[in-house]
Amino acid sequence: MRKSFIFIVLVVISTIMVGCLGYDEPQYNPAISSSSFFVNPVFEGDSLVGAQDTLGISYDADDDTYDLDTIFIGDTVVFATTFYTYNSNLLTVELKWEKDFMNLWYPLTNDITKALRDTSNIEDGKLYFESGYNRVSFPIYFTPKVQGGLNLKLAVESDSEFPISSVSLYIPAKERVVADSTIVE
Repeated sequence: MRKSFIFIVLVVISTIMVGCLGYDEPQYNPAISSSSFFVNPVFEGDSLVGAQDTLGISYDADDDTYDLDTIFIGDTVVFATTFYTYNSNLLTVELKWEKDFMNLWYPLTNDITKALRDTSNIEDGKLYFESGYNRVSFPIYFTPKVQGGLNLKLAVESDSEFPISSVSLYIPAKERVVADSTIVE
């Protein structure tokens, strides 16, 4: 009888201890991924079928930026992005760029716009999502307007313990030099 009582007490204590631990899911940073960066893309319908060039990209640990190859003023660059969380809600996607130095646009599908809160400001790159979403993908296009170094920052926020992740891109842009086309006879 005494052994049965000790066993029951141990079971009760074990159950209480396990119950106090909880069963929270692991927490992760949200993440951003992208495709290659295509210069002056060629589309057939909504399919990318070619491009003038694909930009190289390297990481600069000193600035914590990803540096792209140089592009020319007037070139259009497109890349696809995915902003996602593993097991938490996607709260915000934010794009920051220097509007005086580059044009930037990103077409959103109807499904994405339906998932946005009314407080979103698409023109300013601030997308706030309703609860229940954990992934969004869309293409981002940009065209430099001036020569120099351009900056683009992409950020994603979730409701996890580690809520924010961001990526900074540095894009050098220069004028296209047209060779003298004088014909000598």
